[in-house]
Amino acid sequence: MYCRMKKDHETARTKHDIYSVVSILILLGSLLVITMISFLSEFGHHPDEYDVKECLNWGITHWIWPDMRTVGIGLGDTYSWYGYTKVCNYTPYFLIAGKIAWPFKLFMDVLPWYRMPNLLLAILLMFILIKRLKDKPYLMLGFGVCVQAWYIFSYVTADAQDFLLTFISIMLLCDKESLLWKTIDSEDEKRSKIVLQCILLGLLYGLILLGKYYYYANVMLAFIVLVSYMIKQTSPEVRKKLLLRYILIAGTCAAVWLGRCLIDVHYYGFDRNSAKIEMAEKYASPDKKPSTPVEEQDVTWKMASKGYTIADFFKINDTWFARTFRSFASCRITVTGDNFYYVIIALLYIFVYTFIGIYLCREGNAFLFIFGTLLNISGVVASLGFSYISDCQPQGRYLLPIVLTTCYLGSLSRSLWNNKVFRYAVLLTGVMSVAYFGLKDSRELIDLTYAKNLILG
Repeated sequence: MYCRMKKDHETARTKHDIYSVVSILILLGSLLVITMISFLSEFGHHPDEYDVKECLNWGITHWIWPDMRTVGIGLGDTYSWYGYTKVCNYTPYFLIAGKIAWPFKLFMDVLPWYRMPNLLLAILLMFILIKRLKDKPYLMLGFGVCVQAWYIFSYVTADAQDFLLTFISIMLLCDKESLLWKTIDSEDEKRSKIVLQCILLGLLYGLILLGKYYYYANVMLAFIVLVSYMIKQTSPEVRKKLLLRYILIAGTCAAVWLGRCLIDVHYYGFDRNSAKIEMAEKYASPDKKPSTPVEEQDVTWKMASKGYTIADFFKINDTWFARTFRSFASCRITVTGDNFYYVIIALLYIFVYTFIGIYLCREGNAFLFIFGTLLNISGVVASLGFSYISDCQPQGRYLLPIVLTTCYLGSLSRSLWNNKVFRYAVLLTGVMSVAYFGLKDSRELIDLTYAKNLILG
């Protein structure tokens, strides 16, 4: 009996080792492609890279967010054709990444120094994942099966920082041995240590709130999970302890966000929008200027304010869903070609997600699965709303919070990862993604003639 149990244990361990090895190969493959794209793709082939590079350049020599109306310090170079500068977003990305990029700018000459901060973030994330994959196989769901999650690390975009910070927050939420759970459950009498840990967690969530709005869904997920945990406690003393720690975390988070708000209040009072309109009039392309007659504006620009209905939106943008999914499962916004890959990857996504749902419902976690699913749906609706209300951008990166929510859901069931069919489905999804990323997407982005001319002059 003992020998049989030992043999079964060794067999299970071998299967998990195989899963870990293949997962690591997938991640290393994606890192290789990210690195190649970072060094060998032509400048401007990526979303908004012209103005975002200037934002990064501006961040090299500045330490605080500017008044968007400021002249004489090169801020005008950072404006996009939308008439807005991303330097004035709430994120500290450009202020931090600019300092990281500075030494690369000094020594890399004509090479793409401006992409190095995000490449370093990719290496950091890969290191974290590879170190933990063996014991936490669910982490593959948060990064290893989505091309767009890899792609944002290969060029200049604040999305890379937002994704990394939110991924870390999800890792903490998934792992009962993490800093998050040790902080809220600790019986340590050293209050100073608990306070410091709560402040660190609050800073993390605060920085996420300064980023792209679509990551708010993952903060909401953490809020619901933690509040549910507190409600389940039977001891009033434990509830009180948890509530006090939650308040400290939330208070620190709010302080970070409000601190950034106060900078804008100092610049604009409570009428930031007027400054945005003023600058849009100065820097936006003619088809997006506020003063341009409606009939002469880009038809997909702020369609809701022009009286278009959502039905009109879909008549004009009838491929919105297809383009959004394609740029989520790859890195290019397209509706033509390669249908085989997109159909198969869509079926694999559905299969994996359904598998998770079945296991969680069987094990009594139906509420969290339903809530997570509603968050994922709301992410699609929010992306659609942005396209309808502001600018039609069927961007797959807007849906990246979905993979992070799915990662958390996948972490709730240990027995799920003992199912070899499920493990193979996850690995197949990763293998197909990295193969398409390397063999198709990278070939459309990398121009070896450009790279040769860049290096040889």
